[in-house]
Amino acid sequence: MRIGILIQEFEELSNWELRIINEILKDPSLELALLIQDGREGNNSTKTLKSRLNRLLKSKSIFGKILFSLQTKIENSLFKEKITVDKERIIRELNKINTIKVQPKRKGFLDIFDDNDVEKIKKFDLDIILRHEFNIIRGGILQAAKYGIWSFHHADNSINRGGPAGFWEIVLKQPSVGVTLQKLTPELDGGLVIDKAFFNRNWSFVRTNRLILEGSVSILFKNIKKLQNGEFKPIKSLVYFNPLYRAPGLKMVLKYMFLFYSKILGRAMEETNYKIFGRRFDCWTLFIGKGDFLNSTLFRLKPIKLPKKEFWADPFIFNHKNDNYIFFENYNYTTKKGKISCGKITDNELTDIADVIETDYHLSYPFIFKDNDDIFLMPETSANNRLEIYKCIKFPTEWELHTTAFENEKVADAFFYTDKDKTKWLFINKQMDINAPFESELYIYKVNSFDLKDLEPHKNNPVMINSEIARNGGPIFEYENEIYRPSQANIDGIYGRALNINKIEKLTIDEYIEKTIVTTYPNFHKGLISMHHLHQSNGLFVIDAAYGKI
Repeated sequence: MRIGILIQEFEELSNWELRIINEILKDPSLELALLIQDGREGNNSTKTLKSRLNRLLKSKSIFGKILFSLQTKIENSLFKEKITVDKERIIRELNKINTIKVQPKRKGFLDIFDDNDVEKIKKFDLDIILRHEFNIIRGGILQAAKYGIWSFHHADNSINRGGPAGFWEIVLKQPSVGVTLQKLTPELDGGLVIDKAFFNRNWSFVRTNRLILEGSVSILFKNIKKLQNGEFKPIKSLVYFNPLYRAPGLKMVLKYMFLFYSKILGRAMEETNYKIFGRRFDCWTLFIGKGDFLNSTLFRLKPIKLPKKEFWADPFIFNHKNDNYIFFENYNYTTKKGKISCGKITDNELTDIADVIETDYHLSYPFIFKDNDDIFLMPETSANNRLEIYKCIKFPTEWELHTTAFENEKVADAFFYTDKDKTKWLFINKQMDINAPFESELYIYKVNSFDLKDLEPHKNNPVMINSEIARNGGPIFEYENEIYRPSQANIDGIYGRALNINKIEKLTIDEYIEKTIVTTYPNFHKGLISMHHLHQSNGLFVIDAAYGKI
């Protein structure tokens, strides 16, 4: 597949753009065949800076723009961008690629390409052109590649057109931030929709902006792979009824800055409160229930009482010699690190609490399972950049490392599921770059054994890119002959805001279809702000939920 890029000066490329180029160069099925650069005179950074200053001076909201620019600089200095690819190597490779300079006519915010430039581009017989430069594009260039020009609108184009990317979602308190991959048409941000992804917003504009930019990389290559498999069906954008969002004025910048600095102050006060008074913020605890979660009444549940300086989360039920145990993440506020602990269920309480596995890195999500007569534990070990499975030597406290997989990768919240045909599946979340969001991508693998020696990736991996539903919130369970996957709803700028129950309608190596049946919010006890995990097993269920402070 031959790819062209409308590209800016190489030195100005951001990390997410470098990652895209790097992935194209690595993939033998892809060829970076052409770079298209702006060849107009005066298109250097000095001229561009002058034009920006002129536009700023003529702006009606000059004070808002100046203040917003200053705030952005402050955040960039607080949260420095991490470059995760070798920029110098990428630039050396780019200098070897065919490059042409084009001179579109500028009319306001439009860049109108003439027929001569279009014919130059067509000679390279491109399948796709990626847009990473130029303003709103018009002219025959929109048809210069077989499958058109692909461009990101870093928002959900059904509710937010314009920019800046990631700002308005914070100020307007929208639940998530969308990214729209589109095939360009003459309509502003209203091109043919190839795909969409959704990410949880951060409280910082700069960090939110980076999250959605970095998250865009996965949605691009997911859809390039679908195109290679003959699946390319972009759809028309539906009616858009909101205003065109523009650079914020003074009032909105001040509102945002109030939210931003309130958050910083609040975090500092939380740390002080814990050190002086022992108050715990975002404190997770467990709730045990009988029967089926899907027809339960949650306000009747009572929280497990916690020791001081800890929270408990990610609970898994395990029956051993007719006793029911719960394995869970045991997080210490002083060390800021989790270990795996367990306790025996006795009259809806946990007794005989014991530590199970503790390492020098953070552990959580202790998925526990049997294979024949052996017991295994697969905790989240993303802090150690791999997936680890432990084998039980003496239940419940003695374990040894049995096998590993996904070496040098950030993976989280993994579990196995064996379907009615005895096919084994691994469900797992991945973070594709340290700058990218963790909770948005769900991957599925077909496995031959629990040793993870032979993994067959799902045809559509990642099967979803959506923080509202993707991250696992416990293992698959059966209810009335249907199977369900619990998942986290990472929305509203809150980790684990709510718990989804999703009915799996189809699971094959080529297809994965699920439908959200219900999203449960932590409204059943006063002070709760989050809930994100369920394990249903043999007439019992256990969930976790977090108090804002305790």
